[in-house]
Amino acid sequence: MVDRKDLDYQTMKEYQRFSPDSVNGSDSTAGLKRNIDKDDNKIIVTTIQKLNNLMKAEATLPVYEQQVVFIFDECHRSQFGEAQKNLHKKFKRYYQFGFTGTPIFPENALGAETTASVFGRELHSYVITDAIRDEKVLKFKVDYNDVRPQFKALETETDEIKLTAAENKRLLLHPDRIKEVSQYILKNFKLKTHRNQGGQKGFNAMFAVNSVEAAKLYYEELNNLQKEHDRKLKIATIFSYAANEEQNAVGDIQDESFEPSAMDSSAKEFLAKAINDYNAMFRTSFGVDSKEFQNYYRDLAKRVKSQDIDLVIVVGMFLTGFDAPTLNTLFVDKNLRYHGLMQAFSRTNRIYDATKTFGNIVTFRDLEQATVDAITLFGDKNTKNVVLEKSYEEYLKGFTDIATGDARKGYIDIVKELKEQFPQPDEIVTEADKKAFVKISVST
Repeated sequence: MVDRKDLDYQTMKEYQRFSPDSVNGSDSTAGLKRNIDKDDNKIIVTTIQKLNNLMKAEATLPVYEQQVVFIFDECHRSQFGEAQKNLHKKFKRYYQFGFTGTPIFPENALGAETTASVFGRELHSYVITDAIRDEKVLKFKVDYNDVRPQFKALETETDEIKLTAAENKRLLLHPDRIKEVSQYILKNFKLKTHRNQGGQKGFNAMFAVNSVEAAKLYYEELNNLQKEHDRKLKIATIFSYAANEEQNAVGDIQDESFEPSAMDSSAKEFLAKAINDYNAMFRTSFGVDSKEFQNYYRDLAKRVKSQDIDLVIVVGMFLTGFDAPTLNTLFVDKNLRYHGLMQAFSRTNRIYDATKTFGNIVTFRDLEQATVDAITLFGDKNTKNVVLEKSYEEYLKGFTDIATGDARKGYIDIVKELKEQFPQPDEIVTEADKKAFVKISVST
């Protein structure tokens, strides 16, 4: 059971790759009903929305009385609403298991429901620190960027009400700010994606923005700035209609449907232009109609994974559940929190090869405390020290650990102290001196 159409397709592919012909997928509620009626012993992959439509349309079905196991992927999301209530009413003999990397706890819940209250007690946990230890994912290196002094008051604002007001007034979409951020991305793109290292192909990047209007302005500005460049970045964008639904948790990223036709005319017009640019780039023929848009989504996903696209600009799509190991950098001009922050950051930390040692995050808003809060909530107070790579500047000059408040010495201070206490290294003979030398050396 998944909660988005794009995850429906992705989950089907993963099961088929693991065991060919092991699953049944369904394009519609009617297709789901046909799969349930089959006696072929296959796993059924479907969306919570299709199941809910089926339960509302069918008062009685044999499956309601049968033993059924539901396995919910991303169980922190849409399983808290109407569908969950209908499932309780309709199915008489069922078991449900939920998997999530970002549960809803009381600390990040917006209502009374938490993951535990819906799915019961936790059976087992395997968190990001475990995955890093087992070398299944990489750490993050976060640059809390400040390249625009004139917009600092806006970019460092953390009050949600004031931020929303600023978004509504388009204050963060000032042409000067859009241009400066775009210039920074183009200037630093090769460095961040390792394309400045000899003949290596390097990686590609994603740019998460706060709105469709922001996507439009950045897409146009980035392309305009590189008009005179010999080797232009191949830039694409994808977004769609997002219904204004009630959120279950702080930081939820709004789901975007596969129905661009529901967007206003301005957004739809821009999306059509961006897709036309894409068609010209790759000799394809996608459009904004529902079926064509789904095919555009799939083709773009494939081209991001194969590095045919250098930079993809997104609002919500691709920020959750999208795996592209060749992607190593996320630029962020979006108010990410808790679940949304961890999901977005995690687009960058998939294992690839020896040259990819961490996921690069470059933020154009003050997300430092939000990052620490999210990592601590979904791990523990020491998780930050495991999950986040320190910057070169921090290793050199020292830093204060936000999670513990402890001051950590940098390389410069440590070397200075060692030289003062042990000016002649070959005279470090006694056990006491050796211990003192080691203690200073590992004091970070």
